[in-house]
Amino acid sequence: MTGAPPFLKRTPVRLAATFTALFAITVVALFAVLYFGITTRLTDQIRLRTQETMDALLTIDRQQGFDDLVAVVKGEGGSVRDADFIIELVDGTGRHVAGNVSGIRETDAWLSLERSSIEADRENGEPDDRFLAVWQPVSKGRLLVGSSNRELRRTQAFLLEVLGIGLAATSLIGALCGAFLAARTHHRIDAFANTLSAVSEGRIAARVPMSGSGDDIDHVGAQVNRTLDHLQKLIESVNQSSSDIAHDMKKPVGRLRQRLDIARRSARTTADFRAAVEDALEDLDSMMETFDALLRITQIEAGARRARFANVDLGAVLDDVADVYAAVAEDAGHRLEWADARWKPAVVKGDRELLIQLFANLIENAIRHCPPGTRIALALHDEPQGFRAELMDDGPGIPQDEREKVFRRLYRLERARSTPGSGLGLTLAAAIAELHDAHIALEDHAPGLRVAVRFPGAAAA
Repeated sequence: MTGAPPFLKRTPVRLAATFTALFAITVVALFAVLYFGITTRLTDQIRLRTQETMDALLTIDRQQGFDDLVAVVKGEGGSVRDADFIIELVDGTGRHVAGNVSGIRETDAWLSLERSSIEADRENGEPDDRFLAVWQPVSKGRLLVGSSNRELRRTQAFLLEVLGIGLAATSLIGALCGAFLAARTHHRIDAFANTLSAVSEGRIAARVPMSGSGDDIDHVGAQVNRTLDHLQKLIESVNQSSSDIAHDMKKPVGRLRQRLDIARRSARTTADFRAAVEDALEDLDSMMETFDALLRITQIEAGARRARFANVDLGAVLDDVADVYAAVAEDAGHRLEWADARWKPAVVKGDRELLIQLFANLIENAIRHCPPGTRIALALHDEPQGFRAELMDDGPGIPQDEREKVFRRLYRLERARSTPGSGLGLTLAAAIAELHDAHIALEDHAPGLRVAVRFPGAAAA
């Protein structure tokens, strides 16, 4: 349909045309059944009426004799019913005796006779009249009786007229429906095209507008918007990461260059060079760890680990993490507590290794940024649609306006810039949580910080 007008290429128009054609075919099929059914019924009634007339005349012949039958036939033949009724009586030799027609061939079968083909007064009736007629033997000859099908033809003409009107109305309604659907969906489909065009031109914040009807187009639009949200988040994350990497790597790279330059200019012994090289290797190892963490975050955000998902008990994960980090927290002067408040297994769909990494990062972050003597607690609770894991401490907490920023790559609070670390621990935790369709939030613990991670149950996931 290369040369078709653009309007005819629209899906709503094509669908309307298809349904109109199907509806028209259905109407024609139903009409055909009705048409042939009524035709058969009326034909049977004409034959029945003809046969009843014949039976009445045969009764006269049997009871009153042939002469009385002749008189009756002459009377019937000269009556005004000629337009709808034909009759002929012949004697034993085939000679016409009485009736309003003559010359009709004799046969034992039903005859279908056109008015124009019989010898009769053609000025009566209608030229298109047809007669259903039958011959029957009488005492001294044969008798023909026939009835007009005028009622049948009028009924058929009426049905054909109704069919024409119905098909015209069906086509008109189909065309109007096509125009209505095309006009209704035109701007919504164009909204998709305009949004995707805007995104391709770099306006990543563009979104498909929703009509609020909740129909299939809104459903597809919502999926497109979710995809664009994720794409925007990834692009913004990449942009922010590039800026943060450039900012955070500048200092260690500059410090590394300074150390190597000092060693080149000042070192006099092998020991001096070895010490400078070891310091440089430590800086390089730190940068490699940062890049490895960034790569790991990127892989997790891409969803590559979903293929390894299985049913995992969060309680067992937190048991293992608490066992490992209890001693680590104690060595740092903290106290790690673990309280399991469940009444059923906390089974979620996920990657056990990544979930351990998630809670390990949260505990390490608390240990690193809280002063000695801080109480750190792990807890797990049931919720209507899943489970809530919490890490609480009574340390300094995080200011309200900084809580969303700390999930960004390489972002560090001002007071934490002197502490070890790359600023990727919470970013990695957030990426793991998102991969598991979990929601991570930072809340006040008064004093301190509460990190709440809400997981959907395995059935919900």
